[in-house]
Amino acid sequence: MEKKKKSAWSLLNPLEWIAGFFQLLAAVFAPFLRWLGMLSPPSTTGFENIRKEDIDDAKKLAELQEAAVDAITRELSPAEVVRAYARADVAGRAEMVLSALNLAEQDWLLRLSKEDLDKLGMSTTSACARSLAAMEVRPSYPRAATETETPEIYTIPSIEEIEDMKREFVSARFRELFHAPGVSNADPRFVPATVH
Repeated sequence: MEKKKKSAWSLLNPLEWIAGFFQLLAAVFAPFLRWLGMLSPPSTTGFENIRKEDIDDAKKLAELQEAAVDAITRELSPAEVVRAYARADVAGRAEMVLSALNLAEQDWLLRLSKEDLDKLGMSTTSACARSLAAMEVRPSYPRAATETETPEIYTIPSIEEIEDMKREFVSARFRELFHAPGVSNADPRFVPATVH
């Protein structure tokens, strides 16, 4: 970071003279005070206290994770590799290991268009195996799962039930508006806007 240039007028400021005097004192006496151990060490706030055991634990965890990823990729069949490649995004496809496929299969897979990859990604693993064997896209989609929940059936109220609901509504509003003499309305929701 560049130091801000001072103007010529700052030389006339007495506070600049005092700050310069203290900088001169610090430059002269700081090495001597540091040699005597009287200056405080630099601040270490914001830094983690990392021990060698923490680094070793992180290294072991990373090695285990890498070994697990390698084991998963080794266990994938060629059809599963094709399906995983088709389902991955662009960044995931760039990082995928296609060693389970031979060179002709890799070439075929890498030449597929985005639409063909989408079709293979939605297909089953057996469809990916058929597509790989034929070297052309032959999608086959899994069956839709049957609905396990029973649909809710709405009942249509009869004319008598509608009339009863209307009567209950009107009587409840009437009871809210007209109380016994001397009793105030505790819940005045339906008070008319104009009083005549």
